[in-house]
Amino acid sequence: MNQILTSIPTEGAKPKSVSSIYVLKALLAFIVVTCHSPLLLPWLRIPGFAVELFFSITGYFLYSEDLGKVQSRIWRSVKKVIPIIVILQTFYTLIYPPNIGSITSEYWRYFQWAFLGFNNYVTGHLWYLTAMLFGLIFLGGYLRATKGRWVSFLFLLILPWIFIGPYRMLLFGKPESAFVFNFLTRAVPFLAMGYWVRANEARLLSKYLWINLYFAILSLMGLEYLLTWWLSGYTYAASIIDLFPMPFAAFMLMLSYKGLGQGTWLETIGEKYSGNIYYFHIAVIIGWKALNAHSPLLSEIYEYGGAFIVFFISLGIAWLVVKLQDLIGYHVLK
Repeated sequence: MNQILTSIPTEGAKPKSVSSIYVLKALLAFIVVTCHSPLLLPWLRIPGFAVELFFSITGYFLYSEDLGKVQSRIWRSVKKVIPIIVILQTFYTLIYPPNIGSITSEYWRYFQWAFLGFNNYVTGHLWYLTAMLFGLIFLGGYLRATKGRWVSFLFLLILPWIFIGPYRMLLFGKPESAFVFNFLTRAVPFLAMGYWVRANEARLLSKYLWINLYFAILSLMGLEYLLTWWLSGYTYAASIIDLFPMPFAAFMLMLSYKGLGQGTWLETIGEKYSGNIYYFHIAVIIGWKALNAHSPLLSEIYEYGGAFIVFFISLGIAWLVVKLQDLIGYHVLK
């Protein structure tokens, strides 16, 4: 496999048939776009399909029975994600200059920029790349220290996310902290999930019927949302199940049907273009919003179907970026 984000390249790790994973990547790319741009047209959120599954896909491809190969894949991936961060941070700094003062007066924002990957919420999607970098380094160190054991213990790192994320409003009356976008609670548990699933895949798929488990966990999540909505006085709903068990079930459900979408355009988008859709969709949003100010019609179109507009323009940009890299024979952005 010679892929880079939104699953990091892990040469030699590609299973024989993973069409459904590439379909998942395509769907996740569109879901990310819908999170950042409007869509008043009917759209049904797919429970469990969260951006964190991009980390799980990477973890899935990192696994090998040979820990030496795992370490090699991790550090090769680290070296490949660094230039992506440099390119995209430079690109977005140029098209959307940060409104930030000197480091002595706004050191906290510089700290956020360095360790969370963004200094404003417009370019907040860049957190993913920084979280991936630090997450891979952490996972590599953990696997070396434990000799590949106790990977599932890393799932517990999801717990702090509960208190600085969805349950913060319910427990403390405060909105989510910006520090929910950190590698320790958002990247590492999902990298570990993908890695652990690959190591135990045969048993997990043969022992459990994941479509039943998916809907059972979905039902529990719905009950939890109703409970927290009631506890908050019908003002706010939160779910712990939605953070990890639901994405885990969604990931396993897709793995249960590995041939899903084989040979379709969804598989192609997921395999070749989903990374660049993620990288550049915010640039499309910035550009379209600038045009909205000059055209009420464009603004109205955007408000109704902006997510589709952004997605397909981003897909075109992704196609162009891949073709240009093919032409020069040097592939960085994938």
